[in-house]
Amino acid sequence: MSMKPIEIFTSLDLEMSQPSKKIIQIGAVVANLTTGQILDRLSVFVNPNERISPFITELTGIKQQDVDNGLTLEEAYRKLQRMHENYGSFINCITWGGGDSQELLEQIKKENPHFEGWCFGRRWIDTKTLFVSWRFANGQPIQGGLARSMTKVGLKFEGRKHNALDDSENTFRMYRRMLEMLKEV
Repeated sequence: MSMKPIEIFTSLDLEMSQPSKKIIQIGAVVANLTTGQILDRLSVFVNPNERISPFITELTGIKQQDVDNGLTLEEAYRKLQRMHENYGSFINCITWGGGDSQELLEQIKKENPHFEGWCFGRRWIDTKTLFVSWRFANGQPIQGGLARSMTKVGLKFEGRKHNALDDSENTFRMYRRMLEMLKEV
């Protein structure tokens, strides 16, 4: 009996305010790993109930008005949850650098200690760790960010860096490329 391969994944990225590290944007894509097709996209601004710094606005393009008109963190999460569950995505999301799903859960629980209904697993798929391991295995120096790392595997970053939606889509593309490279070994 052969198992059907897992094809549908959610790639997640967060942007955060500084120095509080409160989430100000959730970006995610649901995509088919086999075909590379992006099935759905989500970009939601979150109101951290604080002023965001000019540095964060310059880095991310997120303005004070964006977050002032944003959703609560739990409202934003529920949109992500609906998208993730609607497509039957694999339980563990794809991230760059790891921990975004745990950070999201911790901040939601801090705001609402009675929170229930977490859609992701206890783990995540960290594309950066996979990339760094590939570099180590091939005697190559490690790289920094997503955009620069993508160039090392023949990809070009699309969109704006530090935009949670663009970062989540590029993270998915990078993860897919890393799996293709593993097949070649």
